[in-house]
Amino acid sequence: MIGIDWGSSGFRAYLFDDDGDILEIRQAPRGITTLRPDDYAAVLQQEIGAWLDQGNETILLSGMVGSRQGWREAGYVDCPARLEDIPAKLLPVEISAGRNALIVPGLACRTADGLPDVMRGEEIQIFGVIEAAETGMHCLPGTHSKHVTVEEGSIRSFTTAMTGEVFALMRREGLLAAMLPSRPVAFDAEAFRAGVGRSGQAGGLLHHLFGIRTRRLFDELAPDAAPDYFSGIVIGHELRGTKWTGSVFIVGAPDLAERYRIAFDCLGITAKIAPEHAAARGLHRLGRLLAGGRP
Repeated sequence: MIGIDWGSSGFRAYLFDDDGDILEIRQAPRGITTLRPDDYAAVLQQEIGAWLDQGNETILLSGMVGSRQGWREAGYVDCPARLEDIPAKLLPVEISAGRNALIVPGLACRTADGLPDVMRGEEIQIFGVIEAAETGMHCLPGTHSKHVTVEEGSIRSFTTAMTGEVFALMRREGLLAAMLPSRPVAFDAEAFRAGVGRSGQAGGLLHHLFGIRTRRLFDELAPDAAPDYFSGIVIGHELRGTKWTGSVFIVGAPDLAERYRIAFDCLGITAKIAPEHAAARGLHRLGRLLAGGRP
């Protein structure tokens, strides 16, 4: 089977054997923000045409490809949700004459204050790492970070924080951007920890952000340390907004997951990093379920 994690900025495809082992991975900067509605089938041919020619019967697409801005809008499965609830809302899309792929739906829930929240793609990552009876909390850092509560293998609820998007925008444009180095710099763990610590002090996020500028003006913050101090502030505020209980797992790219592990440690919380390729494992579990096997 073929599983594809197709997000806003990137495309990552996995070719599996019958046992779920990954035979090959293809990735490209072909996220949905770079494509028009008529581009998707052509991109599949360009990126994984050789795999498609092998006659793989199951082709699953997860992530923002199923959003309103993607190929076609797939629906949402309401929480609490198990992997077994997903197949009923899979959305077929034609990739060639008489041949379909299936878009995985997202999940929806209501937060404690009654507002709707949604995810696309992260649910497959979580189903890739949790066990049938697992209970705990998961943090999925990224452009829109997710804090997810899992009970007995079911995704019960979640909340979203726009941490990555806000950081990227302010890192690129505005007053702070002009005071930060534009070139890549090595990770400064000390500055990052200081930023996480600052997030726990009085004044609130907006005041803390302005403090980056004033500390730079008075030479209290080195230019190369400023980006990680900034990162620590926003991640610290994000994590402090959730009450973390029980076992905590981080699901994400290795470098970012390690950054979040350090932030949790600053808050006195022990968090474990889940193995890589969570989306691949989740897609294969769903594929086995569709084939009539045990996920």
